[in-house]
Amino acid sequence: MCGIVGSFNNKINNEILSEINHRGPDQENKYSYKNLELAHVRLSIVDLSNAGSQPMHSENERYTLIFNGEIYNHQDLKQKLSFKNFKGHSDTETILYYIQEFGIESIKDFNGIFAIALLDKKQNKLFLARDPFGVKPLYYSKEGEKLINFASEIKPLFKLGVKKEFNAIYLPTYLKLRYLPAPHTFFKNIYKVKTATIITVDLTSQSIIEEKSFHNIPSINNKLKKEEALEQYEFLLKKAVKSQLMGDVPISMLLSGGVDSALLAKFIVDETNTNLKTYTGGYQINDNTINELEDAEQSAKIIGVENEKVLIEESSFLEVFPKLVKSIEEPLGSTSIFPIHYLAKKINEDGFKVTLTGQGVDEPWGGYLRYKPQNSIENLSKLPLPLLNTIQSKIKKDGVRRAINAIAKTNRAERFNESYSLFDDKMLKSLLRQNNIDTNQTVDLLSKKIETYRLNDRNAVEAMMVLDARMNLSDDLLLYTDKISMQSSLETRVPFLDIELMAFAESLPSHLKTGLFKSKWLHKKLAEKHLPNEIIYRKKRGFYAPTKSWFEGSTGEVLEEKLISDTGLFGKLFRKEEIEKYFKLHRTKKVNYEKQLYLLSSFYFWTKEFF
Repeated sequence: MCGIVGSFNNKINNEILSEINHRGPDQENKYSYKNLELAHVRLSIVDLSNAGSQPMHSENERYTLIFNGEIYNHQDLKQKLSFKNFKGHSDTETILYYIQEFGIESIKDFNGIFAIALLDKKQNKLFLARDPFGVKPLYYSKEGEKLINFASEIKPLFKLGVKKEFNAIYLPTYLKLRYLPAPHTFFKNIYKVKTATIITVDLTSQSIIEEKSFHNIPSINNKLKKEEALEQYEFLLKKAVKSQLMGDVPISMLLSGGVDSALLAKFIVDETNTNLKTYTGGYQINDNTINELEDAEQSAKIIGVENEKVLIEESSFLEVFPKLVKSIEEPLGSTSIFPIHYLAKKINEDGFKVTLTGQGVDEPWGGYLRYKPQNSIENLSKLPLPLLNTIQSKIKKDGVRRAINAIAKTNRAERFNESYSLFDDKMLKSLLRQNNIDTNQTVDLLSKKIETYRLNDRNAVEAMMVLDARMNLSDDLLLYTDKISMQSSLETRVPFLDIELMAFAESLPSHLKTGLFKSKWLHKKLAEKHLPNEIIYRKKRGFYAPTKSWFEGSTGEVLEEKLISDTGLFGKLFRKEEIEKYFKLHRTKKVNYEKQLYLLSSFYFWTKEFF
């Protein structure tokens, strides 16, 4: 795992590379060709010798590659090559010659996580590409239609001369979804490469001449029997686990109290027959409903792995929060950034460069509560709006409010928008100072995604899961996991997002995964073959911070004062009387607004750090 930087007509110096040296503390190298400069910082995991160094040049000198990620099936790809004169055994060298032999579009064959920049001197082109589920980040800056710079993170782009200018256009989308979907960011002229996308740049003009997707969503297979599906799932998951143990360094694992990471740990132990070291994060509080420490310890004993607890205290919250927002570079609504931070730091201190996580199960297998009613909601005869408004006025639970809003919509994109929206249109108009708020932008975005992925051909829950796997995962959960873990020079792998495994999961009809009274059905059926029910059917606690109670006390008071007294960008965007209202209702326990308050706080700290 590494970091990459590229720039047209700019020198990449050590000061620029210092912004991402946490991504690659083992080695750094640069290469110039005409008006383009490429740089790479390396975290050595596969082939620790200089034979794995980058930028890597093909033997015929036509291609130069810089690459961040891991290609787990690179040995299989290697067998297909006519080229045999390898200098080492790195996956970088394999994919360089694979592209040389089969072309840039052959990255569709890569089963792994990656952000790639490939220079083709013969065609006079630069190619940028990102993996199908966006596990690895990749940003670029433009001036007009010219691509100027690109990097694994945003901060190097500022060092390369990109101005910090706030992009307010998509603020309503952020407040609804809790993140900004690619290609958008809150910085003018800075964009994220979309998942499963190849961008082609002409070296002479620096213009983007093509942007093309290379990953297809599988059609639904209604013919597969339950027994066959279970057998296939087990085979593919075991295969994914085995392939992602690839590397020349020891591997650790994040263990929660839930079924996903427990099943993963069991398969790793069965595959390696070694003493796997696992880590669990938890909080020093009395409320065990959100603490996974005891559950994870019990799972570790049952599976037979060593487990270490990492405790997190409320007293460090306000100090660490701004630092994590700086690392992530984008404001996000997930409190899971805190356990990831402390766990990554501890794992790095213990000498590990790689850890595995159970992320990526809920989206394809139907683990979120919002999935359960989707098909039923879509098939409901719509209730009269006046009645819905009356019901909603009496509702105090935030999730129920969203569900009622969704029921009132006949259009799928509008209904999904309401299901996601942390702040609905009415709340936004009261909260934001700007008068002309485009409340339709999120609906428009979702409509385009539904059309692009042809999701009207699927039922509602299948469509929502496909969207979440390509938006919520890549631009929120995987984004902060990568940024925070790499801040501690730790590579995080996600076996459940194996490309073959995901293709299989997304081909299954929804009744094998979720429904009104079930979630992750086939996934849990597999777990029943390998784990006791006390692990599989525990109450789900979630991987997040206890901000509900924190915001009711002194931490909330400090945050409120910061937010309502701000005279900078944050204060110019939001009405302080509305923020005061949310804090008061939350503090008096009339409505749980922890998610809204956390999202606003994340954005506040982001504005203080970058503006």
